[in-house]
Amino acid sequence: MSVFPTQFGLPLLTKELIEQSARKRTYILRVIYAIALYGATLWAFYQQLGSLNGSGLSILGQGRQLFVSLAWFEFAGIYVFLPAMTCSVLTAEKERDTLGLLLLTKLGPWTIVFEKLFSRLVPMASFVLLSLPLLAVAYSLGGIEFGDIAQLMWVLAITALQVGTFAVLCSAWFRTTAAAFLATYLLGSVTIVVSALVYQLLLRPGFEFWFQFLLSAPAHQWLFSSNHPRPIIMAFGPSILNGGEFSMNRTQTFLDCVFMTIPLFGTSVLYLTLARIVLWRRAFVEPKNVLLKLFKSLDGLFHRANHNRLTRGIVLIRESVALPVYHPISWRETSKRSLGTTRYLVRFLLLIEVPVMVMALWPASESAIRSGFAPAYVAGWCLWIVATLVLSIQATGLIGTERSHQSLDVLLTTPIESDEIVRQKFAGVRRMIHVLWVPFATLYLFQTWWEAFVQSPTAYWQHSPANDTLFSVLRAVLAVGLYLPTIAWFGFYQGLRCRSQTHAILIAMTAITLVCVAPPLLSWLLFPSQINPYTGLPASIPVLSWLSPAVVLSSQPWNEESWALLLVHFCGVAVFYLWLAAVAKRSFSKRVGRNDGVFNNEPELSVAALPREVRLARLRRGRVGMRIHDDLDGLTEFEEHDS
Repeated sequence: MSVFPTQFGLPLLTKELIEQSARKRTYILRVIYAIALYGATLWAFYQQLGSLNGSGLSILGQGRQLFVSLAWFEFAGIYVFLPAMTCSVLTAEKERDTLGLLLLTKLGPWTIVFEKLFSRLVPMASFVLLSLPLLAVAYSLGGIEFGDIAQLMWVLAITALQVGTFAVLCSAWFRTTAAAFLATYLLGSVTIVVSALVYQLLLRPGFEFWFQFLLSAPAHQWLFSSNHPRPIIMAFGPSILNGGEFSMNRTQTFLDCVFMTIPLFGTSVLYLTLARIVLWRRAFVEPKNVLLKLFKSLDGLFHRANHNRLTRGIVLIRESVALPVYHPISWRETSKRSLGTTRYLVRFLLLIEVPVMVMALWPASESAIRSGFAPAYVAGWCLWIVATLVLSIQATGLIGTERSHQSLDVLLTTPIESDEIVRQKFAGVRRMIHVLWVPFATLYLFQTWWEAFVQSPTAYWQHSPANDTLFSVLRAVLAVGLYLPTIAWFGFYQGLRCRSQTHAILIAMTAITLVCVAPPLLSWLLFPSQINPYTGLPASIPVLSWLSPAVVLSSQPWNEESWALLLVHFCGVAVFYLWLAAVAKRSFSKRVGRNDGVFNNEPELSVAALPREVRLARLRRGRVGMRIHDDLDGLTEFEEHDS
């Protein structure tokens, strides 16, 4: 009888769940998720039913609208929250150097992978269960059947399995949680798109042959229609539900839904198998700076290409090797860091500038050129995402890297004031911001030319070109001048607060995403925008939306209020930037445990009354703020005596 608990005790899963249950943030996240889910779903349902008139019986049969809204929010929760919850299951063990001890136990690789995966799927299942009361309300209103709810639960489970297994694969491959976090979101999106193209272009004949024996006749006819074949929908969970359309196609049965999720289940098995394969091979991988390795490879390539008959090894920019005299920390940040030296910054600039221009000049259809998804605008959003990631990672690593390399104590023992240490540590970040100015200037000048001569030249020149151009230039200058240093200081402050750089990056990126997404979402829920029937554009943007940088970067001077809201927004950003920089500098000593020799109840003493050792130490440190009674003669005599 004692053999059964020993074999099926699931010790790793039990340990993970107990640790999560002991954390306060687990319950805080559940409350936040429940408030967001219930608030957004019920408000969307209220907006949909606001146009209904008559008696209360008119609400009967409208449960499908609530069901559709709830389904979209559930899928969004899985795609947004589950990668962040799962990407650290194995990288956290690597960062704590405990994965080796875990592999020495009797737990096999499959057991480790499975239990780590389910330790994150179980909390996600608790999030999904929060929607059951809302599903009960939708079912009681009518318009949906029990089969619809069963299909939703099945597709949600398979989607969570696919997202979770891919996150586990990234966690097994990468060494740090930050790298796994970025890869899970970025590579995960690319994987879904590539899978959809493979299903549509390569595997459609095979799917059409085998699914004729599995699917019902109406579902098979709809999925593989001769006019519009749709195997592409099987790569994305929400598109599978009800045959790809929540409210129009009602011919899909529960078995049809199960069979259409076979590709999702197959990719999940593939991800889990790859995670088990790379678990041992990547368990003890040495830390590598991939960007520095790339730059060194480019150095070798450029060095060989430069030694020819024409150039003969000419070097335009020579790195200085002289030792510092007055600013040692700045010299270290700009001479010994991979993203601080001039030659590597030039390579980074080319690495950003060339793809941005290629994306901006990419040929597009006539409808795309006229819309907000023109290549010039897509390149702008991609550039902002890259700049945010680079600055966040670099700023959070100013202190996090010192902690991980165990060099923070050496830095704190230097005879330099804390404010000066912070200022010099930011030398490399300031260089990076100055480098990012170049692609932003290029892109915004290109966007101005695009609006004036390509997108809608007639409407542009007939409206008020000077007003539009001035608005765009002012918005671009203020955005680049204020957003970039604000992101850097926010990342630096999170690096001070958190013990690991990975945790700081996750908090910084989550906060920046919420600032960009939350205001327009709340505005859409509270103040739905009125659409102008003649232009198809919003008649006005709610004031709450202007808190979001994403809204500001995409805004246009539709009326006089746009100018005022633009200036108010950037005034608020400037105030927040100054306050954040001051708080970061003021809390540096406390966060790193450095004593600057500040006494709370310092007596009022003259220089002559202080002991000789204290006076000598203060003079060497160059401390400001001493209450000296201008005893210049005594100070001069002291300096002469000391010399």
